Formats: sequence, C-alpha cells, structure tokens
Amino acid sequence: RTPFYQLFWGKDQKHIDELNQALAAYEEELHGTFFGGAKPAMVDYMIWPWFELLPALKNVGFVLNADGKLPKLAAWFQAMLADEAVAKTKVSDEIIQKYVNSIQEGHTNYDIE
Repeated sequence: RTPFYQLFWGKDQKHIDELNQALAAYEEELHGTFFGGAKPAMVDYMIWPWFELLPALKNVGFVLNADGKLPKLAAWFQAMLADEAVAKTKVSDEIIQKYVNSIQEGHTNYDIE
C-alpha cells in the first residue's frame, strides 16, 4: 500500500512503477475471472475497496494496466464493476475523487457526500 498512498501526495514515476510492481503479485495469483474462481468470493470483496480507489490516481499519472502488464487484473477490475453487489455499494468516482483531493490538500475529509 505504500506506493499507493504516496501517489495520493503527487505524481512520482518511481511510485507508479512501485505500485505496478506490487500489483504484479495480484496478477500472478489471478487464475480465473475472480480470485475466488468463476464468481466473486470473500477475497474479491475484501480487496475491492483498495482497487476501487485506483481510478482517482489518474490525475497523478497512474492508470491500471497502462503498460499492458496487468491484463488479468484489469479484466478482474471490470468484472468487479459489473458484479451486482459491487454495483449496489460502489462509492461514486466523483466522491472518491473528492476524498483523494482532500488528502492531497492536507485536510482528509471522511464525510464527503
């Protein structure tokens, strides 16, 4: 998580590379559509909240699978977005971006609506 959070504070190619390297471990462990197999399991739902934040890092230069080395993880991300439970509970990208912006501005706001 370290490079993940360090990217909240600004663009740094070193941290983008470190995050991609850390995500490669997930890529290697993903052997089906989901970590749980053909359908999402507890592990998929447990790690989803971290992955849900990744699009908010686009403004600092991080895009999941931008270098093409994480195709299974990128497909998993899209499959999770299509999952009914995720769709019902997903925080909107707008609120996530506001939350990340509040961190970057130095006054983390946990109560964004």
